Amino acid sequence: MENAKCHELYTLLSLKTYPFGVKFYESIEERPEGTTRPRHPMNTCQITSLARYYGRQMYFTAEDMACAEGAVALGLAEETENMKSGKIAGMLHADLESARRFTQLSPRIPFGRVKAVAVAPLCALSFEPDIVVAYGNTAQIMKVIQGYLWKKGGRVDFSTGGEWSLCSDVLAQAYNKKDIVLGIPCFGDRKTGLAQDDELTIGFPRLMLEEITEGIKATAKVSPYPIPYDMGFPQMPDYTLTPWAVEYRRSRENPERLKHGGS
Repeated sequence: MENAKCHELYTLLSLKTYPFGVKFYESIEERPEGTTRPRHPMNTCQITSLARYYGRQMYFTAEDMACAEGAVALGLAEETENMKSGKIAGMLHADLESARRFTQLSPRIPFGRVKAVAVAPLCALSFEPDIVVAYGNTAQIMKVIQGYLWKKGGRVDFSTGGEWSLCSDVLAQAYNKKDIVLGIPCFGDRKTGLAQDDELTIGFPRLMLEEITEGIKATAKVSPYPIPYDMGFPQMPDYTLTPWAVEYRRSRENPERLKHGGS
């Protein structure tokens, strides 16, 4: 990936942390140069926070995982018995059955397909990523969605369980769907991965990066970031306004209309 293109998403949206690329490896023999393994078992969101906050290039396998949910979601470990029963999510559900429904519906990469994962900031990649992930505030994530829909049209569907958010809702789901996905940072990401109260997460296949970036720039003509505040009459094209709002605007532009029946 060209460095200029990688840096563009970061600069266009004034993101607080680096957007990062994620590569899923089917063999442990494919470790990219310049990557570092965790010194002790860590959660997925902790490892990615080293990339997005500090610019580290990280590489990890099942042996580096502390969080069982993350290891299963990424296809690095088999589903545990307490995940099958729902017990692992019991503290967030009224009973074991509701917890089981949550765990069984949580997206995951099939076990055995992935043997290792690499993450690094888009600006410092030594590998070609499968997906791109960014954390941002609601306005920044809005711009990514607008960029995605610029040529495609339609809407973006959103599915979450409020937990296992980065590993399952974003990484596994983007990998499986080969499409854009949204996530709300979960308790673990906030407690151990430094996710902030004002942040959302978005992920999409690497092949969509240029098109999304192009869309962000194109939509900036009417929807720039940072958003300029204006509490007066909305400065929007006539075709986006109600008929009475258009009439009001025209009356203000031409006061003579008020003298001849305009209200």
